[in-house]
Amino acid sequence: MNRYLILEDGTVLKGVAFGYAGDSYGEIVFTTSMTGYLESITDPSYRNQILTFASPTVANYPLRMGLFESDSVQVAGVVARDAHAKLVIDQSWLYFNQLLEEHKVPGIDLVDTRLLVRKIREKGVMRAYMSSSPEVPGEFPDPMDEDVVAKVSCSEPYHVKGESGHRVLFIDVGAKKSLVKELSMLADLYVVPYNSDFDRIEYDYDSIFISNGPGDPSHQSLSKVADFIRKRSVDTHIYGVCLGHQLISLALGGKTMKMKFGHRGSNHAVTDGKRIFITTHNHGYAVDRDSLENTGLMVTQWDINDGSVEMVRHEEKPIFSVQYHPEASPGPRDAKWFFEDIRKDLGVR
Repeated sequence: MNRYLILEDGTVLKGVAFGYAGDSYGEIVFTTSMTGYLESITDPSYRNQILTFASPTVANYPLRMGLFESDSVQVAGVVARDAHAKLVIDQSWLYFNQLLEEHKVPGIDLVDTRLLVRKIREKGVMRAYMSSSPEVPGEFPDPMDEDVVAKVSCSEPYHVKGESGHRVLFIDVGAKKSLVKELSMLADLYVVPYNSDFDRIEYDYDSIFISNGPGDPSHQSLSKVADFIRKRSVDTHIYGVCLGHQLISLALGGKTMKMKFGHRGSNHAVTDGKRIFITTHNHGYAVDRDSLENTGLMVTQWDINDGSVEMVRHEEKPIFSVQYHPEASPGPRDAKWFFEDIRKDLGVR
């Protein structure tokens, strides 16, 4: 059966349907990762986005259910050149096609993804429909206008027993399971929804961590988180990754901006001027470097290719964060030192 990818610039790409039989809509983006396809499609940071795999072959190794980064497939759709929807499996594996069907996510195969990635790089991220009809719709609303975090944040607080006496208030704005697991090796976690009444939390914490997540960090729905960070920055250790990194910068007076086509993949080079780290990224917004003047935040790492802000540290306070995903799932483990820095900052032995 045919399926069509319809971009807001009028481009219509024809392909073969797999996965869920319905239509979908989202922001069309691409990842340069060559592995980790299961971790990618279940990453909450991809919510409301149709994910294009720049690597021509997808799902060419067995799909293991234990690698889910959330409880569901999060992408709005999957675009591929050569998707191995069926692969030899046993009872612990699922077909890629079956997985997308179960989570009601459509896929489109046999697309010229090289052409599509070039178009996104030239024109920037666009809005797109995946449809059984090639007819171009009249409207392309912005998927990021929604309260996207509401779709992926936990609905109720929960506790994760840690391996030290330290206690962290973990604000879930779309956290990956591997991030929660990694941080619980350092401290006891009390994970709370993004829209919590933070002033009424009775958990006695000694630091705050803000997770990764999707959408625009300046969206009104996240203002409560930013206000809380600003207030607690006076006397509390604060850390963050990805969306959490952006919210920390906003809370302390910085600004963020939408990138032309973002950073998505597990092969992005970051430097501190002395060393180079290969890191996993998934973000379409970035911290505006110039806006950090007089905020107390120093840029200590940046992207080698475009110079975008990758890490900030406060000049005086125990506050630091990174734009990439240091838990390395999927991806290289170059940035594992981020958690060691938190360990040292908290005095965990």
